[in-house]
Amino acid sequence: MTLLHLTVLTVAAVGGYLGTCLIWPYKNCRTCRGQGKLRAFMGVRYCPPCDGTGLRLRAGRRFLDSIRQHRR
Repeated sequence: MTLLHLTVLTVAAVGGYLGTCLIWPYKNCRTCRGQGKLRAFMGVRYCPPCDGTGLRLRAGRRFLDSIRQHRR
């Protein structure tokens, strides 16, 4: 493979990931596995990283939002 092929494949992969981030901006929280709750000593508590929603913003979506904010 030449450098041009690798560049085109890299650009396509990054573009595909950013496109996915536009369609599905959230992913399941890794801490609570999308449940929004964690086991605690005395029962259940809300997951601090996702604030009990079970969802986290993808890194690519954070990047797109920062570009959008910078352009304003």
